[in-house]
Amino acid sequence: MLAFHFNITFIKGMIRNNRISKKLKKNKGFTLVEILIVLALIGIIAGLSMSNIGSIFGGSKVKAAQQWVNSTGEAYVTSYLTLVGEYPKSLSDLQTPPSGIPPFVKRASDLNDPWKKPYQYRYPGTNNPSSFDLFTTAPDGKMIGNWDTGN
Repeated sequence: MLAFHFNITFIKGMIRNNRISKKLKKNKGFTLVEILIVLALIGIIAGLSMSNIGSIFGGSKVKAAQQWVNSTGEAYVTSYLTLVGEYPKSLSDLQTPPSGIPPFVKRASDLNDPWKKPYQYRYPGTNNPSSFDLFTTAPDGKMIGNWDTGN
């Protein structure tokens, strides 16, 4: 009888442990409210970080414009001077030089700044009186040109 009692106690214990393990399995997941709270926090953090991205990329546009007016654009105009013998009258002359000379730029959009506005050209320059001025204006009103600003 003792062996039978042990078996019944063992079986009752197994059933009880099985119920407990089922309860534990039910409590292991996340509730819908917890998931929504985490998603809301992720959204808030993403929103805060996205507000800073505009200034990061905006700064790179200013640097790209500075690079163009101080290097690329100056190289185009100087190459035009070397091959044609005179400064271009406008930047569009870089696209359509005199016959026999290949264009320096293929597309008019190559003469646009990062904000899709045409770069400005002035010959003779007011800031560079012995040569030419290449410049554009950033959205914040800052003038970006190929002259020494002392900065």
